[in-house]
Amino acid sequence: MHMTQAESAILVAEDNEDIRELVAHQLRRMGIHVLQADNGRKAMELALAEQPTLVLMDMDMPVMSGFDAVAQLRQRGYTKRIYALTGHSDGPEAERALASGCDGLLGKPICSDVLRAQVQKVLAETAAGEHA
Repeated sequence: MHMTQAESAILVAEDNEDIRELVAHQLRRMGIHVLQADNGRKAMELALAEQPTLVLMDMDMPVMSGFDAVAQLRQRGYTKRIYALTGHSDGPEAERALASGCDGLLGKPICSDVLRAQVQKVLAETAAGEHA
């Protein structure tokens, strides 16, 4: 089954409303359906319920950290892509994000060109069936 960008959903899990809205706006401009969560528990529940193609997960969130949310998703069988949104895209936090189950990292502040390129790459791989 070929998945178009319009059929794809991406979950933006970020407690900073300005960052969340900026990322969501950029994704909508690409024709992508956007889901949003402002804490780790909501993000985990939404990801399990809606099965978005990609989760962009802030690692430092209230209620449940992004690290814990990603670990819980993986323990519950969530196999789709999860990218960490982090201001620390190298060093211990990046290693911890990948160890918790993230597939990749997007540094903050988020560069729209990098975001677009990463999202298009994930959507193309998903459409090709490489990471269902």
